[in-house]
Formats: sequence, structure tokens, C-alpha cells
Amino acid sequence: MNFKQWEEATTLPVLITVTEELVNAYYEAASISTKASQHVPPALPMIFYQYINVPWFHEQSFIHKDQVFHYEHPISIGDTLQCTVSLISVERRRQFLVLYQELIGRNEHKHIVFSSKSTLLKEAE
Repeated sequence: MNFKQWEEATTLPVLITVTEELVNAYYEAASISTKASQHVPPALPMIFYQYINVPWFHEQSFIHKDQVFHYEHPISIGDTLQCTVSLISVERRRQFLVLYQELIGRNEHKHIVFSSKSTLLKEAE
């Protein structure tokens, strides 16, 4: 796949409602007891990707190098967030492609609630 073609692209927005079931699914996937915490975990947006059509992900596998979250407001159960993913840039380093992307969640007033910047690695073809 030519990842450069997707550079600076942004997915269509997807509305995601944070439910108790969604939070529990995150805890289960992370092997954390749901009794460990009664709040929304800070890394919850990681599972939002499963609801967003990210064209540069199709039939691809990546190494997830790192991720940084920034919150303007805490996420709560019952919140509905409009989420998009943008491919910021693609670089080649040695035998790897390095993809920098950002997941953004906005509230009903279109204000940013959180952003999550990720670095992904893929062996260059």
C-alpha cells in the first residue's frame, strides 16, 4: 500500500457513545477487574478505532510504538463523542515506515475533549 497517498487525510467523523458496556469491554480486553475503578480509563479511546473506518489500516498490521493522550475534559459514561483519525505524516526510517496519526474526540459543541497521538511502525515493502 502507498501510505503517502493518505498523508494528511482525515477519516469521516463517527459518533461514539461511552457506555458502561464499552468501559467494561475495555477493562476485559486489558485484563483489569471492573471493580478496580469506577471511572473511565484514560486509554479508553484506544478501542474507538474499532468503530472508525481508517483506510490506511485495511488489511495491514503495525507495531504500535507509542501513544500520548491529552485531555481538555474528562470522558464520562453517557458522553457522545465525534471521533476522527488523521494521518499526520509518513516517513521512511531504515527498513520501516513510520506513521504519525492523531485520534480526536469532540463533544456536541464541537470542542475537543481529547486527542491521542500515535506512532505506528510497519516494515517497508
